[in-house]
Amino acid sequence: MVSPNHSCPSPRSRPYHLLPLLGFVLGAGEAAAVPRPSLVNTRISTPFGSNGHASSLDGRLFIGNVGEDHATTTTTWRARVFKPEAVTYDAQGKPGFGAAFSPGKTTQVKNGENALALCFPNPAQPYTLSAGTAVYQPYIFDSMMFNGPNRFRRRTLDARISQPFTTQAEVSTFTTGPLETLTTVTGAGIFGIEPTMTSDGRLLLYQGGPNNDGAIDRIMYTYNPTPCAATGWSTPRPLSMMYNDTTSGVKRYPLAWQRMKAATGEFFGDTLNGDIVRGAYPWVDHEGRNVLFMAVGFTGAAGGRREAVSLIGADTGWTAHHVDGSINTDRQDVAHLFYSGPMWNFEQERAPEQNFPPGTNNETRYLPVTKTHDVLSLFGSNTADYNEVDLGELSHPFQLLTLPMNELVTRAGTYDLTRTPDTSGRFYTGTLVGTASISASNAVTQPPSGSLWEPHGKGKALTLPGGGALTVNLTDATHTVPGVGAPVRGFSLQLAVRPDAAINQGCSGNPYRYLLAKPGGLDLIYETNGAVQMSFVINGTRTRLGWSPVLPKGVWTHLAYTWDGVSGEFGEYINGVKTGRALPVVPGTFKLGTGTLYVGAGANLDTQTCPANGEGSFQGFIDEVRFFTQARSNRSICLTTLGADCKEAAIQEEPTSSQFVMNQQHPDCNGVSALGTEACAVAMHRVCAQRGADDALASATNFYDTLQQVVGNRPPISLLGVPASASATEVNVACAPIQHESLAVTYEELTRRHAECTDERVSQSTACSAAIHRWCNSLGWTTGQLFEMTSRPWVGCFNSGLIQDVPRQQLGTASSTSVTSAESRLEVSKWCQARGYGAGVVQELGSGSVAQVHCFKPAVTRPWKFAP
Repeated sequence: MVSPNHSCPSPRSRPYHLLPLLGFVLGAGEAAAVPRPSLVNTRISTPFGSNGHASSLDGRLFIGNVGEDHATTTTTWRARVFKPEAVTYDAQGKPGFGAAFSPGKTTQVKNGENALALCFPNPAQPYTLSAGTAVYQPYIFDSMMFNGPNRFRRRTLDARISQPFTTQAEVSTFTTGPLETLTTVTGAGIFGIEPTMTSDGRLLLYQGGPNNDGAIDRIMYTYNPTPCAATGWSTPRPLSMMYNDTTSGVKRYPLAWQRMKAATGEFFGDTLNGDIVRGAYPWVDHEGRNVLFMAVGFTGAAGGRREAVSLIGADTGWTAHHVDGSINTDRQDVAHLFYSGPMWNFEQERAPEQNFPPGTNNETRYLPVTKTHDVLSLFGSNTADYNEVDLGELSHPFQLLTLPMNELVTRAGTYDLTRTPDTSGRFYTGTLVGTASISASNAVTQPPSGSLWEPHGKGKALTLPGGGALTVNLTDATHTVPGVGAPVRGFSLQLAVRPDAAINQGCSGNPYRYLLAKPGGLDLIYETNGAVQMSFVINGTRTRLGWSPVLPKGVWTHLAYTWDGVSGEFGEYINGVKTGRALPVVPGTFKLGTGTLYVGAGANLDTQTCPANGEGSFQGFIDEVRFFTQARSNRSICLTTLGADCKEAAIQEEPTSSQFVMNQQHPDCNGVSALGTEACAVAMHRVCAQRGADDALASATNFYDTLQQVVGNRPPISLLGVPASASATEVNVACAPIQHESLAVTYEELTRRHAECTDERVSQSTACSAAIHRWCNSLGWTTGQLFEMTSRPWVGCFNSGLIQDVPRQQLGTASSTSVTSAESRLEVSKWCQARGYGAGVVQELGSGSVAQVHCFKPAVTRPWKFAP
């Protein structure tokens, strides 16, 4: 999986450098939509509360436990309708949920449990419509709460919603059927609590014990090839043993693809007696990619494992990720229990044809609000809150070091307040020294004004009263880690800083202080006058960039520096906007080298309040320190700058030399042989998306119509790319026609079009080409192609000018064997060029040796080097 480098324009978004032209297109009475703020550090209260709860696959039906009578063994469940149509947004774009949940209807069950899961036999149709009523008939899975071990059962559910999909929607009836006990293939019961299920109804996760004896405190799973069945479940195993499960059905879930690791890189156990994942209150996402769970014990009277909301799975690199942000506001604030989310069902960019009900438009009522690529919308019941968790860059292919500056959660499920994790996947764990600490709450990262549009940090932060630092031991025994032991031709760093209001007050001399220091690599100094100065050691010589503009004290500022080793250009950004200062030009190579990186001080940890001779320790807060082994674009920096309204200034009209090199878009797109890979599909998209709008306008024969296309909400300018021709050193990339539509889908949706298009491992297969073709056909387009893979595939749909079934041998030698190889893709484009088109793709394979070729006229075709 990859995340964008030069982040593509979000689907149906307006390219920000074209916003001044909106007046030309919009009528006098029209206005652009309110900008969408980041909510990853903002917990929002909701009227939805209960004990355990579950939500339907379409996100519109919530069922929770609202009462327990232990004397009569009676549990009261309340069903409520979530109404996105009733979500409101304030002037800053923050959502309000005051009217978004209906009062609901209750029913009582005997021997119920406080947690439940919903299982839909047909996930493509979570409800049916009958005489204007939406009828939900899933199974409820729960476990016995009273008078015996916690043994899982199922029962039928019938919930009917009157006036569905309106602000008046309400539960009209809510009934349940008789109980059936779940059993395994051996006839044994399944013992545990807090069930959660994938949307296909085959994978059940829960809190239990490795011996299936009623013990709890571990995340367990069981699998059944028959959805929602009562019998035939596999013998329960710990979550971390999914990796060595040979069952083909289990292997389909991304959770099972790699061994799971703790935050420090230690493997979780893959035996019943190993160090398996400790956790409680799990929620598995719809496709079995990730599991949300509580990782640390609660010190309050309630006890239990109820803190440190964490995520583990394919989108965290199979590493336990303690979420830094609103959902973990305080280390021990309230007991966090049950969360669930609607996945992507309410996002603004979703095509109406994808929605429930089909045709529903989410343009004005949408979740998540945070506008990046992959944000989970999560509703808590015990906490009565709404939170957004951004997965967007957890697996960025160029990240070298990412320090969130929150506390570390150990493999044993405890807080370690002396360290902070490195979430880059390299496990360069940070260690606190001296007086440094991690803040106990998120209060320090909130802006003083409380505004969502004022720069702020995220979650916890590194607290530096002076005389302390965070140290990172950079190691590379093989001398192959880019940027540490191996030189790179590009580098970027980002961090957020908040100097104390009284820093340097009353000081004399030159009391400069270190924000970052890596001897022989780089340093970032907080100068006496409140400016900062960045220095890099390039080609063995230290290059100083000079003073930045003065930073304000007592508030957060986001800093970023980029260096392009091909052109030698540096970039300096404050709150996502380039400062425009004249900076040195130094081409060459760079590496940090091994040894200690200091954050917040230099090597001597100076404790003086006023270090008259400089080299002092910083006083204030530092957050979100990130290193990348490429020159990031302004847009990428802006999108990760919380609270800054920088997007209109974030378009680089003239990218630097290495930014538009294929292996600087994705490191694995490094030669002709890679042109048939997902990595090159991603890289080609990124060069097209950055230049597509400008090139389209420059060559437009009908400027007005083209401009409407560029600035309209859909389709967006997020062009995919196709190899038109290639040499050993460069590729000619043909960008899709300007009239197109780009959408995020899920493999669950694509599998319904072709059963073998199951996940990103086969994203470039003929099965996925066919699935995507059929998907785009259903939206009224002739042709489609996957152009990006984040937590899900992104598909570009467009119209081709020539569609023809062609014997594969006519395309060329490579195509007669395989139409997915790099050589075949070039042959297909060459065949189309001979017929007056710029490039082409294969969409379907016909009977015999026939390929359905789609030829199109690109918006633009440009050559790009594979490597600097």
